[in-house]
Amino acid sequence: MRDQTDITVIAWKKLSRRSELLTQALNGKMLFFKDNLPYIRATIKTFSYVIRQKPRVLLLQLPQGPLLLEAYFLKKLIGCKIIADVHTGFLLSTEWKGLVLNAPFVKLLSLADIVVAHNETQIEIIPKNVKNKTVVVYDPWNFIEIENNTIKQEKYMVFPASFAPDEPLEEIIKAVNATKQPLKLYITGNWKHAPELKKYETEKIQFTGFLSNQEFNKLLSGASAIITGTTREYTTMMSAWEAIAYNKPLAVTATKTLKTMYSPYAIFYNWKNKQDISKMLQTISITKPNPKNRANLKQKTLQSLDQLKQKIEEN
Repeated sequence: MRDQTDITVIAWKKLSRRSELLTQALNGKMLFFKDNLPYIRATIKTFSYVIRQKPRVLLLQLPQGPLLLEAYFLKKLIGCKIIADVHTGFLLSTEWKGLVLNAPFVKLLSLADIVVAHNETQIEIIPKNVKNKTVVVYDPWNFIEIENNTIKQEKYMVFPASFAPDEPLEEIIKAVNATKQPLKLYITGNWKHAPELKKYETEKIQFTGFLSNQEFNKLLSGASAIITGTTREYTTMMSAWEAIAYNKPLAVTATKTLKTMYSPYAIFYNWKNKQDISKMLQTISITKPNPKNRANLKQKTLQSLDQLKQKIEEN
């Protein structure tokens, strides 16, 4: 079997935790360049590294379309294999930036040797001409290191927020503040990305700001449950996988994608319905972890990684 140390994972602008975990799972090397448009620095450094090191496989964190274009030329130069790890934002552009910077590059997916989707529902929006070389790979949450697994569980919940527009954060905050239940919700992440939400801070709602890995680990380890979600279809969240990794009850939005992914482990709520959110809060506050459902998700995750490794060997 091929030594998989010759796999290099490349990310530009922002590094996702998924890419970090995939690097671990594939025993690869991470190459990350924190750069902005027009990605000149990232392009030069990527070219320089690949030409020098000549890795056999490049795994690309998309949505940065120009990275896929550069990988095409690198493939011509050194004969490396290309794996495109496709985030939903690359395939479905809802803003003008995405339409300009990502949409023109989607057609280049046909030049990749392997296309990686994050969930089964996402296959619906993968271009037809590359579906035959697409494999679904779940986020490798089993590689998340849990340091404080002996911390006593407390009566608070956590919403690990990115403050992205598709998070139903305001709806959750209002429901927690309105309930008569003695709930407390910590919202992690940089709230300055959505400063208008800070006005909702109360004894029940606490914004933590950015946390170090150690602080985040401690907070999740002591939580009684994790709440997260997205209003977008075809999208999954690392925060949901983190809940599973930490063996915590999980509540997510009832999209088709998330119900397919996390049923029966998670509790699902309709983010448009106040009563449904309130019902979810009552249920999640008394829910206990389900070891059997967690074990099933772990098995599916490992199987998806094995499929990717097999495809890499076949190429």
